[in-house]
This record gives sequence, C-alpha cells and structure tokens, in this order.
Amino acid sequence: MEHRQGLDPQGRQPRAVATFGPGHAEADLPPVAVMRDRTTARWPPLAVGITAFALACLFVVSQLSEVGWDATHFSAFGEEAPEIRAYAEERLGSVILRPQLGHDGRFFFVQANDPWILDPEENAYILDRPLYRSQRMFYPAVAGGFGIFDPEAIVWGMLITNLVAMGLGAWAVARIATTMGGSPWWGLAFLFNLGFISELDVGGAGIVSGAAAFAAVALLMNGRRWAGVALLTLAALTREVMLIVAAGVALYTWRKGDKRDALIYALVPLSAVALWAVYLRMRISLGPGLVEVEEVGLPFVGLVQAFESWVGDPIDLVVGVAVVFMLVLYLRRARLHKDMISWGFLGFVPLTVLLTEQVWHSYFDITRAVAPLLTAFVLLVAVGEDPSGEVSSESGLSERA
Repeated sequence: MEHRQGLDPQGRQPRAVATFGPGHAEADLPPVAVMRDRTTARWPPLAVGITAFALACLFVVSQLSEVGWDATHFSAFGEEAPEIRAYAEERLGSVILRPQLGHDGRFFFVQANDPWILDPEENAYILDRPLYRSQRMFYPAVAGGFGIFDPEAIVWGMLITNLVAMGLGAWAVARIATTMGGSPWWGLAFLFNLGFISELDVGGAGIVSGAAAFAAVALLMNGRRWAGVALLTLAALTREVMLIVAAGVALYTWRKGDKRDALIYALVPLSAVALWAVYLRMRISLGPGLVEVEEVGLPFVGLVQAFESWVGDPIDLVVGVAVVFMLVLYLRRARLHKDMISWGFLGFVPLTVLLTEQVWHSYFDITRAVAPLLTAFVLLVAVGEDPSGEVSSESGLSERA
C-alpha cells in the first residue's frame, strides 16, 4: 500500500489517502482505519437513516397505542385555545387535547389546510401571529399534500412527514460523520436529540428544517452544490432561522476563496424567503409583521430572567446551564476546527443569547430552539479534528500515516 497526500472533502487539511497496489490488503492499514472502513462498509449512512426512522416509528406507535391510535395526539391541540380547537373539531370531530394552549402542531394543522394562503379569512387569520406562522410554509405544505389532502389526511401527513424527516436527518448527519472520517453511527445524534424528540411529540417543524439543513451541508461537503442549495432553501422556508446555516456555509466558502459559490449559498435561500414574505403580505393585510416576533430580544436578558424560574426546577436548571456551557464550548471548537459543519451552525450561538425568557424558561423550549446546534456540537466533539490539525485517531488515518 502507498500513501498520497490530498485535500479532505472539506478542503481543510492535507490528509493521507491509502491506495492499494498488487499484493496489498487492508492488513497494511492501521487497525483503527481498518475498523472504520469495515464499519462504514457494513453500516453506510443509508442504513443509519433507516434505523433512525424505524426507532422513531416505534416511539410513535407506543404513543398511539396509549391514545386509541388517534393521530391528533401529535397535532397538539390545546384545551385553552378555543378558536383553533373549534376549527379542528369542525373538520375532524373529536380531537385529543393537550393541557393549556397546546403546542406548535395546532398552528401547522391550520396552515396545512391552506398552504398557499388562498382563503386567509377562513384559515390564517385564526392563527395567533398569522404572518410569523405563515412564513414557515414548507412543512405544512408537504404535510397537507401541497393543498390536496383533506383534514384527516393532514393529521397523518404531519406525523409521517416528521418521521421521514427524522430518518433523513440521521442519514445526513451520518454522511457528514463519514465524510469527516468518523463512524456513520454518529448519525443517531440527530434522532436522540431531545429537541427533535420534542418536536416530533408536538408536531413541530424543527425536524424538517433540521434535516434539510444537515442534508444540505452533507451534500455540499461532497460536491453536490445545487442539491445543497435547494435544501438550504427548503430549510429556510420551513423555519426562517435556518438562514443562519446558509449564511454560515456562505461565510466558510467565502473564506476559502470561492466567492461565487458563497454568494449563491447565501442569496438563493434569502431570496426565496423574501419572495414568500412578499407574497404573504399580498395575501394577509397585517402590516410588516415585525411586532409578531416575540422570541428575540436584548442579549442575555431572557437568560437572566429565566434563571429565577430555573431555581425552582432542577431539570430546567441543569439543562439551561448545560446549554450555556455548550455555547461557550462550541465557540472554542469552531475556532479550532474552521470547517463547514462548525461554521454552518455557528450563528446559532449569538442567536441563542438573544432569545427571550419565554424560550429560555423551560428545557422543553430551549432544547427545541438550539436542537441543530446540539447535534452539530456532538459531531464536532466526536469526529472533528484535533487542535493540532491532525485527524483524530477515531477518524482513521492521520497525516503521519
């Protein structure tokens, strides 16, 4: 076997590439590299994605079996949200109700019934923040069959869309891990992310947006430019906050000297979000909609205000403090790594310190808000480069091989 130097798929550092000549076998490779190659061959990212999808289905089946197989459990309608409750019961009959106001799934059910805002008086106007909610259009559009499904099919469409997205997200993270030289099993960091599990439970859009963002990074790291751009755009149309990932990837690419691609990565998703925002304001006459944003405020104010409530709840306290430490550690790791995955999700760090008390207040909400950052952090710690610039021993061949 002979070794040659080449750039890794992210263009970060020279790495050793093993090539086999006549009479050479994998026995010539270091043991760690052999184990990595065998693991990747036996469990490719697709298998990890299928495994994640199957495990997510088991979770859903266990929940459905306890509620009489009524999928409205995952639509999270609330006892104290009478207008949307009446809207749902008019179309579905009896529905399962969550305590208090319910959760995000109730809004997406309304949106999925009219994803193109063709009848806002009947649908969008009953949302608490019509422009803010309607900006997040891709998940309810898919769940509603792009306007074709009836209400009962929409309830199942929301659930199935999130299950498929859970598998896609795990595949994408597994693909990134193998590209970085790690085991594809790190793809399960997407499935076991507490924020994404909570999103599945309440019918939120975070799984779809997170899966699209990680899939975009996975494809871009492997040279699939336009497919990656398309997924960055879909991620941003699912949750506009995912423009952070587009900006991070663009900045990383710009720093590498590829300014044309950097502009494409930043401007295509931004243009799509802007065009949809213009369309919304043509369909919904409620002004610019800036007053509807309640989740962002002054730096650290929400964190400080939430700390008082954490004192009375050990779980919230532990999770809140852990998130703060993760933000600091992520900044350090990103400074050392300077690769696409670290730069792509770096913008979530300053965003998190701007979040208001209503997001920081409960572990349930803050883990959903930072879910993409949690998975990216696991990748950086598990399969990222050492500060010395060499690929870690778990990642296979080092530069000295």
